[in-house]
Amino acid sequence: MDNRKGETRRLNQEQNPVPMAVPETRPHHRGIRETRVALRILPIQVELVFNLQGAVVVGRAHPESGFYPDIDLTAFPDGDLVSREHLFFKLDDDRLVAVDNNSANGTLLNGVRMMPQEAYPITHGDELTLGRMRMQVELLTNPYD
Repeated sequence: MDNRKGETRRLNQEQNPVPMAVPETRPHHRGIRETRVALRILPIQVELVFNLQGAVVVGRAHPESGFYPDIDLTAFPDGDLVSREHLFFKLDDDRLVAVDNNSANGTLLNGVRMMPQEAYPITHGDELTLGRMRMQVELLTNPYD
C-alpha cells in the first residue's frame, strides 16, 4: 500500500468506467427546509449527524497543514481514498445539494459519477460513494424549526 503522507490514494478507474451524471431537478417536497442531515457510512452503519448552516465540507483531515474538514472521514475504512475537501453540502433555495470539489477519485450519486463543481439535488435515501466509501444520506426533521 502506498502511504504518501497528505496525498489521496488514487483508484484505477479505467477498470470499471462509470457513466457521468447530469445535474437534474428532481421532485422536492416544498415547504420543508432540510437543515439536519445524517450520513450513514455503509456497511459499518455508523451515522454522522450534522446541522446544515452554510456549506459543510466532507473530506479527510491533514493535520500537518492544519486542515480539518467539517465532516472528517479519515478514521473510516477507505478514508485514504477521500480527498481533503472531497465534496460539500449546501442549501440551494429550499433544497439540499451536493457538489464534488474536484476530488481525486470522484463522487458517485446513486452509482452515477458526479461532474466536478456541479450542484446535484440530494433526496432522502440517496447513496454517495466517495472513492470507495459508500454512505446513505438521510434528511432529518430539525425539532427546533
